[in-house]
Amino acid sequence: MEIILGVFFSLLAGVVPTAIYTIVVWWFDRYEKEPLWLLTVTFLWGAIPAIILSLIAELILGVPVSALGEGLFAEVVESGGVAPVIEEVAKAMALLGLFVFLRREFDSILDGIIYGALVGFGFAMTENVLYFLSCLFAEGWVEWGMVVFLRAIVFGLNHAFFTSLTGAALGFARHSRAAWGKWLVPPFGLSLAIAFHAIHNIGTSLAELSCLPVLFSLFTDWGGVLTVLVIILLAAQQEKKWITLELKEEVASGVLSPADYALTVSYRQRFLARWEALLGQGWRRWRQLGRLFHLATELAFKKYQLRMTGGGEEAKVAIARLRDQIVALRGEMDYC
Repeated sequence: MEIILGVFFSLLAGVVPTAIYTIVVWWFDRYEKEPLWLLTVTFLWGAIPAIILSLIAELILGVPVSALGEGLFAEVVESGGVAPVIEEVAKAMALLGLFVFLRREFDSILDGIIYGALVGFGFAMTENVLYFLSCLFAEGWVEWGMVVFLRAIVFGLNHAFFTSLTGAALGFARHSRAAWGKWLVPPFGLSLAIAFHAIHNIGTSLAELSCLPVLFSLFTDWGGVLTVLVIILLAAQQEKKWITLELKEEVASGVLSPADYALTVSYRQRFLARWEALLGQGWRRWRQLGRLFHLATELAFKKYQLRMTGGGEEAKVAIARLRDQIVALRGEMDYC
């Protein structure tokens, strides 16, 4: 019975905080919500394949590290040198796959942070559950409670923070015209993720010697999380500016009406309009408005990308297709 309870509460302690953190991060992606299926795949990559790859690689690389013995030095080398590299590379594989094969869904720094955070949350959830179970069966409920508090609450955003740095760097490269932005910034972002991960792990490994390394680790972790939060807020404001600027001419050309434009450029007005539509006109109207806002936002982003990177025929075709879809949808909404 105790085993069943242990498994149940360990799963609960791993899943519930992760769900809360994920919803909060998803909310920050205001203007162009990423496809739910893609967010799910990204999360699951972190939760399953990235964990499996990391465990296998750490077991293999742990063999030469074991030659150092079982002392503190070996633990620091493994946790601060081996684990951060392996785990951040394993998580970054999903982001690189999105960036290369689904570029149309990777529009900005904010997108990169969202995807990176989702991978990190998935990884942290599975890793935490494994730690919780191991601690419970080895140390008991008191130690289990302490580990849950530290890993799920105090350091609960760490993996999301680390991998969001890689995602933000890829998002920056998405709009960069300069070669250094395209080729140097992504590996720099990955290096930052590894560095912050290593600082955290080394700090916790040295906790038995002094509380100072742990405090320094806590300072860098939360300082980094707050920095990413500021970047998210600034990126959201920048996206609003893109939408406001790029859609102005769509009103003049008749693709959007002035009323549609006023709603699209304001997240608050979008929310209120959809809520009123749901209450007054039903589910279909609610979905149509959501579709309109999504298409208009995507059009704004595509136009911005074309302007910043020079683009090509493919981008121009995508813009023309989006305009046609918006006009058709508005006609359908007027008919209804």
